[in-house]
Amino acid sequence: MSATNESSVSEEPNGQPAEPTVDSGQQSNGVEAMAIDEPEPAAVMESDEIEDKLLNDGASEPESTLLDEAELLEETTDNTQNGSRRHEQDLFQSHSVHELARCSWDKAAKQNYVRGCLWSPDGSCVLSTVNNDGMHVFELPTDVYGAEKVSTDRPVNLLDAAVHVRESTLVYDYQWYPGMHSSVPETAVWIASRQHEPIQMWDAYTGKLRCSYKGYNAVDEVEAALSLAWSLDGAFIYGGYKKSIKLFDVKSPGREISSFTTKVTASCMTACAPLPNLMIFGSWSRSITALVTNSGDQLAVGRNSTDCSHNAGVTWLKFIPRTNLFVSGGRKDPKLMMWDIRQMTKPYHVLNRVCDTNQRIYFDTSPYGEWIVSGNTDGTVRAWNLLEVDTAHKSYQQLSFPLHRDCCNGVSFHPTMSIVATASGQFHASTTSSEEEESASPQPTEPENSLTLWWIGKTGLSEE
Repeated sequence: MSATNESSVSEEPNGQPAEPTVDSGQQSNGVEAMAIDEPEPAAVMESDEIEDKLLNDGASEPESTLLDEAELLEETTDNTQNGSRRHEQDLFQSHSVHELARCSWDKAAKQNYVRGCLWSPDGSCVLSTVNNDGMHVFELPTDVYGAEKVSTDRPVNLLDAAVHVRESTLVYDYQWYPGMHSSVPETAVWIASRQHEPIQMWDAYTGKLRCSYKGYNAVDEVEAALSLAWSLDGAFIYGGYKKSIKLFDVKSPGREISSFTTKVTASCMTACAPLPNLMIFGSWSRSITALVTNSGDQLAVGRNSTDCSHNAGVTWLKFIPRTNLFVSGGRKDPKLMMWDIRQMTKPYHVLNRVCDTNQRIYFDTSPYGEWIVSGNTDGTVRAWNLLEVDTAHKSYQQLSFPLHRDCCNGVSFHPTMSIVATASGQFHASTTSSEEEESASPQPTEPENSLTLWWIGKTGLSEE
């Protein structure tokens, strides 16, 4: 491995970085940049107003679905948060990224492809699952802590797992405790759902099982949750099951305390930041539903049409911080659909990525909602700047970084630093055919099973 590894957007013949490519939306309306540093407070709708609108089937559609800072963003006056905003404005400004650290699984025959990655809420470590090799926790390299910039000739660290939970069966989903901080060991936990097993809470220091939360089916048998989500305050766990969503009290391991019947399987879920009692969940049948947890009411998101729904099952959902927007992505579907919880009959805006696999391809939003990044099956990472808009194309400015030679299925923003983690790999069929068949068939993608940390902020000059 080279001492430095730099990936960037394509360059012009004169060696200068090319202009960011622009992804044109599939919606007739234009988009407006989110001017986060507006001096006047934003007029965000009150929770009661939004909920009344959600539950009002006869509500009229808004006249416009343009991105409007005055309606979508909450103005924050805290100095620390303002500093974080300035930090986010430095992301990707050099149009290049620099590799910081990597862990690879080189034996292709074992199919050890990495399946997503999640930074801990305090940014001290990153969690990932590896096919046939369990769950891994990797710590951030110590020399990067608190760094505002890194040298372009910094050597690449080789990561070793600080915690490794051995493989016992397929991992469906995993989530960090939202209040996790490494200085408080009691909070250093994550939950995971595995095939034929209940929801389990794991210790991030020892890798030992803390407790289990058991969901029961109609014949009183324990079944595995297919998706997981925490309540915003971390007091409850939501588990997505076949035809139900079950609620667990974190302080009382064991059986669920309540259950919501659904018509479809909850394949992914996300809690609504503007409305703590609203849960958004997707399904393998393409549908997205808003669940009002205090009443049990369910409201459909989108319509059963090509431009208002995904082409296949919904695999990931994510709210954009400090807005009323959430994003959805599906399997074998290039669309990332942005939705406004105040008007959910049609998408707010549509972004495009490369997704031609049934595997879950993660996307993430920056901590203050200025960026969206997504993995792609062609190995690239696409980033959209929600503050920059090309009015001619009516879409956000897009950057594309060729970081992996195999499918990039996971991407996660560091909560406080200019670092992004990526996960790569996918299932590759074994090559046991004859030489004639091998010569006649096209060469498959070279496997790359890795977890990689990238610096996406300011860089310093190399010291000679």
